[in-house]
Amino acid sequence: MEIEMEVKSFGKVEVQGAKDAFKGVELMSVHKLSKDTTLGELEALLSTLFEEVENGYKNTEQCVGKIAIRAKKSKW
Repeated sequence: MEIEMEVKSFGKVEVQGAKDAFKGVELMSVHKLSKDTTLGELEALLSTLFEEVENGYKNTEQCVGKIAIRAKKSKW
């Protein structure tokens, strides 16, 4: 099955001269998963994607994220 994962995050960042500033990051990827893919493997993949987005923030405690998964049935 082909799935599309979209990770969106928003977090506070420091911008010189600004009282408050926020940055948003989006990452979209497509993965072809076999029928044998476990929930643990899917969780590890999602965790890796979220960590990739979090790397853009100094203070990850102030980072909020959203993950969307869309599945598309493959034609055999």
